[in-house]
Amino acid sequence: MQNRAGSKRVAFAPRLPAPRLTLETYNKGVKFAALILAAVGFAVAQQNPPDQAHGPGEEHNGNFIIRFEPKVVLQTNAPIPFEIDVTDDLHKPLTQAKVTLQIETAEHANVNVFKAPMTNPGVYIAKPTFPHAGQWNVYVEVHRANEMSARTIQYYVPESAQ
Repeated sequence: MQNRAGSKRVAFAPRLPAPRLTLETYNKGVKFAALILAAVGFAVAQQNPPDQAHGPGEEHNGNFIIRFEPKVVLQTNAPIPFEIDVTDDLHKPLTQAKVTLQIETAEHANVNVFKAPMTNPGVYIAKPTFPHAGQWNVYVEVHRANEMSARTIQYYVPESAQ
């Protein structure tokens, strides 16, 4: 087709009204998106359930909070009681745990491990003996129900108490 000026006219398709977004269609879309996200979440969870995240007998991080300190002045050739306070991630005393305290020199020599029995709920005591003066790594390890947490603090042990 040509118009009076001699140029070609382009015929346009009639304009259709835009689809109206109603509250009902919006809610259906949101519900559908939530359903898809939930389905994907369940599928991922089934691939690696929490109880089977590790093989039988394997331990994983217990998120235990471990605090420890000597209850007397550090010195060599004498049992030094270390009080070890252990709580769970909700800050409740951790009971029925296996707690050990290991000492070793900064050069990773003279390694000794001491059992720490529970004296009160969440409180354990170990009594290591440091054979000589110097820098020592004190490593506490806590095990309970296939969960484990550990902490290391370095101490200087003098020859005698001052």
